[in-house]
Amino acid sequence: MKGIVRSEHFLQIRLRVFTEGTIPADLMTEKIDFKVSAEALRIFCVDCLVKVGLNQEDAGTTSDNLIFANLRGVDSHGVIRLKIYADRLRAGGIDCRARLQVVSQGGADALVDANNSMGQVAGVFGMKVALERAAESGFGIVVVRNSNHFGAAAYYAMMALKEGMIGFAATNSGPSMAPSGGRQARLGNNPLAIAVPAGKHLPIVLDMATGAVAWGKIFMAQQEKKRIPLSWALDETGAPTDDPDKAAHKGLIQPTGGHKGYGLSLIVDILTGVLSGSAFSTHLKSLYKDLQSPSGCAHLLAVLSIDRFIPTSEFGSRVDEIIDLMWNCPPAPSVERIYVPGEIEQEIHQERLAQGIPINPILKEELSALAKELEVHAPI
Repeated sequence: MKGIVRSEHFLQIRLRVFTEGTIPADLMTEKIDFKVSAEALRIFCVDCLVKVGLNQEDAGTTSDNLIFANLRGVDSHGVIRLKIYADRLRAGGIDCRARLQVVSQGGADALVDANNSMGQVAGVFGMKVALERAAESGFGIVVVRNSNHFGAAAYYAMMALKEGMIGFAATNSGPSMAPSGGRQARLGNNPLAIAVPAGKHLPIVLDMATGAVAWGKIFMAQQEKKRIPLSWALDETGAPTDDPDKAAHKGLIQPTGGHKGYGLSLIVDILTGVLSGSAFSTHLKSLYKDLQSPSGCAHLLAVLSIDRFIPTSEFGSRVDEIIDLMWNCPPAPSVERIYVPGEIEQEIHQERLAQGIPINPILKEELSALAKELEVHAPI
């Protein structure tokens, strides 16, 4: 692709990771001991995105979302996505000059056309509109069409916490899962996130995709020559497999909870892609394919004002109580501690904020190559 240069070594690694489903054994066993501060990594992301065409504000918005994910330990949605975002921007699959448009709006709702902008820019814009609607109506819901991959969904849901409200965010994505009983990809690993404020405790933040497992765990099982649970993946015939090689070669991720995950993924696709008039199911483009083509992703952002139902302080106390009930549940013999959603991520956030964000060898090479290519300083 014109204007995009990669080292031969890096190309071989990425090809094996994303097409064959293998990771070089030497890199799998190499100790991950390099860490970089969140601020230094953010500056690097902004510099790279500005170099490929985004303005400073949009680059900052996108970078904030990436660093947010890394700080919370959700590395699959952090700076590992920077290279592909840069590639799509340069290839024209994302329009760096796009301007978002509110197509229609009512008392509590709005439809936004992202016009193929960065997904993070569209997500933040949509949530801000939803917050404005909720301030007036008690509830705000915004659907966004013609967007792109928007990173960690919790980032948008948690925007509502600053206003003492409940936040919700969801998006569709390129197909990677089959419907229950099928053997071809028809739905994405479509995520949703809900953020609920508490009183004296930290908020509850549920951020989940609808697939049973991440590909990375299957790749690790390949290297360790271990079988995988039959609930994780399908082979190319559509049959459950415990062979990680068959799963990685033209296989599919199974929906989490079987038909329940399938149904949830389908509903997310309907509430985003179908409802907004954007792409859905097989009409969506994969993040890593057809880089010159718009993805067509769609998002749903919603906000609920608590004080329209009960006083916010009373709600916080009640949420604290239910958190205490979870914590005080007698643990199973092999369990040391009960967590509520978002609690582990918050602990990782504090640790990484103080000690830095770990960068693995593959990602280190990728970011170093990108820095050289774009002539920006790399903190790695």
